[in-house]
Amino acid sequence: KKTPLWKLSAIGGVVLAAGYIAYTLFADSSVRSYRVPKEQLIVSTVTRGSFEDVIPIRGTIQPLNSVFLDAVNGGVVEEVFVEEGSFVEAGQPLLQLSNTNLRLSAAQNDTNITEQLNFLGNISNNLETDKLRTEREVIDIEYRLIVLERQKNRFEGLADSSLISEEEYTSVLDELVYQRKLLENSKARQALEDKIRGERMLQIATQVEKLEENLEVSQSSFESLLVRAPISGQLTSLPVDIGESKMSGERLGQIDVVDQYKIVAQVDEFYVSRVSANQSSRFTLLGESYQSRVIKVYPEITNGTFEVDMVFDKSAPENIRRGQSLQMEMVLGDAVESLLLPVGGFLQDTGGNWVFVLDSVGDNAIRRNIR
Repeated sequence: KKTPLWKLSAIGGVVLAAGYIAYTLFADSSVRSYRVPKEQLIVSTVTRGSFEDVIPIRGTIQPLNSVFLDAVNGGVVEEVFVEEGSFVEAGQPLLQLSNTNLRLSAAQNDTNITEQLNFLGNISNNLETDKLRTEREVIDIEYRLIVLERQKNRFEGLADSSLISEEEYTSVLDELVYQRKLLENSKARQALEDKIRGERMLQIATQVEKLEENLEVSQSSFESLLVRAPISGQLTSLPVDIGESKMSGERLGQIDVVDQYKIVAQVDEFYVSRVSANQSSRFTLLGESYQSRVIKVYPEITNGTFEVDMVFDKSAPENIRRGQSLQMEMVLGDAVESLLLPVGGFLQDTGGNWVFVLDSVGDNAIRRNIR
């Protein structure tokens, strides 16, 4: 059956409309150009020059030397002698803690150690007394031998003249032999006692030294309740209030040496293998340019960054403050001759992989891959 002409016309119209819509969609998806007013673009000139491999970093001013104050023994804050921000001298009292249990424990330890020291002292005195007693015995025996020698010499002549009995003369000789053996025995015992006493005295001296050290530790543990400044400097932090309880090891404050500063900066972990000691950095502050150098690189990486410490080369800026931030540039390598393109917003959008390059007329820009 033949199709009416009006139907054929309608079908043709639908096909043409669908074709036009499809063409429009596919044509739009394949568009490679876009018109934009020239004044809305940022145009930079590519040049050849000296390229410095630098990275931007952000540094913070910190004291070169800082000492933290921690509670050696816990306690309640009883009195605060200085205010936060004051300049203190080494050994100056800062605050007083109170701890009744520590006071009683220190007193008990002092008593026990004192008793042990007295006991060791008595042992040492007894050893010295025994030494003197043995020396006295030797002296008595030696004196007795002298007397017997004289008596023996007298009795020899009397015995020859029969003026004394043989029994009396023999008794003197026997007594003389006995005293000589007794002297030999006493000197042997004296030598043994000297050896034992020497060893014992060394042990006592060692024990006394340890007990005295323990006594000092016991006393210092109580004295540590009076917190003193370990160095001279500025008390930049002392967050304590009277009546507040502090645990052992808890942070009490911080003292900074304010005549020297360093810069602490965080660097992306991508450059961890390219940063080392003595590398230079530069920054501008109040219109003046300054140089710094790396003195320490911390190997630990935290949240994708690692930390470096830097010091100022030559002179440091005046009126800088702890915690002040600096925008810096760290030099990673020597300058080389290269083709240079100023850094722009395209880096964030393209990752530095391509740019648009203007033609000679300047009316068209064509995308070009770069490296």
